[in-house]
Amino acid sequence: MGRLFAAVVVAAFMVPVAIEAADATDAARAELVRERRRLAADATRLADISRRLDAALSQLASASRAVSDAVGRTDTGADETARREELVADVEQDVRSLLDKRRLLVDRIVDRKRSIAMLESEVATRKAADAVSGRWTVTIEPGEQRGMFRFALDGTIVSGEYTLEGGYSGSLRGTLINDRLRVERVDSKLGFTAVYIGRVARDGSTIGGTWEATTFGTGGPGSGRWSAVREEEKEENR
Repeated sequence: MGRLFAAVVVAAFMVPVAIEAADATDAARAELVRERRRLAADATRLADISRRLDAALSQLASASRAVSDAVGRTDTGADETARREELVADVEQDVRSLLDKRRLLVDRIVDRKRSIAMLESEVATRKAADAVSGRWTVTIEPGEQRGMFRFALDGTIVSGEYTLEGGYSGSLRGTLINDRLRVERVDSKLGFTAVYIGRVARDGSTIGGTWEATTFGTGGPGSGRWSAVREEEKEENR
């Protein structure tokens, strides 16, 4: 009963921290979605400005040729030449305006891409760090056998060690795909003894699932359920 109370107390202190971490990850993920949408909108604007700039440059070239043509013709008066040159100035102003808009938009797109890369890295790092790495207080049914699992996550590969009531200890190996955890328990004396399948809670505070023995004839149960509660990180440094 005392151990159950201790596990509940640990979980009570851990949940706000885990929820805060989950909220931070969700906020980063939501901002990542927004930034990608903004980038797509900016890319559409850039394509539009580029088309307008191409048209303005073509118009500028045409207007410039018209001035050269007027200068070279004796039947074109000064007023017509001046009018054509004013048109060049007007189109030239449009070109400068479009170039300025294009430059600012490209700078913003570069900043958005950098922001997206940082957010992607943050989301990936939080997911890898918070998924299963750390110490877990474990309960195995039937029999309410208790103990400790310690996991370390490297990409999708899970490794670790454990101790259980009854003097059992050994290593853990498995995978984490999204929130699905599969771990093989290798006992230091009995060898490969069981497979644990579980789902990691969204806030990263608990794991729950089923287990199945890989050795038979030991007199113990062959399958059951198991649960784990994440321990506080400071517990490891005491």
